[in-house]
Amino acid sequence: MTIFLVTGITLILFFLVMFYRRSDFIWGVGLLAISSAVLLGVTRVVFNLDGSSAMTGLWLQLISGLIISGIALWFLGVLRPWMGEGFFPAGTDNRPSQSAVKPDGEQLLSRRAVGMSNSASEYDRQLLFDQIKQNLGLEDVLDLMFDVEMAENEVIAPTNDMTQTIHNMIDLALERDQISDLALAVERILTPVPPDHFPRLARITVETPSTILRRYLLTFYDLDMLQEIAGALDIDWELMGIGSKQQKVRNLLLWIRRRNRMGELIEAMHARPVVSGNV
Repeated sequence: MTIFLVTGITLILFFLVMFYRRSDFIWGVGLLAISSAVLLGVTRVVFNLDGSSAMTGLWLQLISGLIISGIALWFLGVLRPWMGEGFFPAGTDNRPSQSAVKPDGEQLLSRRAVGMSNSASEYDRQLLFDQIKQNLGLEDVLDLMFDVEMAENEVIAPTNDMTQTIHNMIDLALERDQISDLALAVERILTPVPPDHFPRLARITVETPSTILRRYLLTFYDLDMLQEIAGALDIDWELMGIGSKQQKVRNLLLWIRRRNRMGELIEAMHARPVVSGNV
């Protein structure tokens, strides 16, 4: 019982930390399922429910089934980005297929991004969709959502493939009148600014947009320097995830922005020279 309880509490703490860091639906389901499983296990032992009436046993089976379903949903949701688009059957989608509106392959998004209206035509929408679908991976799409200030749980669902995720992002941009901002963000990812075109470190302030801070940290700071900055701000570096440098930078900026500590980050950046002559 002691080993089970210690293991259960450890799992609950892990899921609680992950839910606090990501605040998305799938980790909420996982936290609820694991907490319920531990509580059910303790209750069965303390009250000796295994030898209870048939009605009690039926309720235990029902609750256990719900817990198993929740764990399965969490498991599939976590693995979804690496399963490929054909793993889940696509739902009914009334949007035109890629072949229905086919933009000229020679036309670049940069020719239309600046002047693209927020009430984008179907042609503009398809052009934007194709640029994202054909040129950006999952990490790039997550960077894109960060740059236009979309939360992951507003766009990504456990059963959505990349195609549906991109459609959701474009739909949300249209709803918020951000389609031109989204197009410009795509263009900036496809054609990144050369390092010598970034502002000098002394000109980075709390007024600097988060998207510039993200690209600045990615360009001029290695992982060791980012970890030093996190340590200087008393931030647990392990809370920034175990993924790519892109993910760690996004999580660091989101963590700081949610706590209104951007000024402290800027001070920490100014206190550490970057790997560049831009200082």
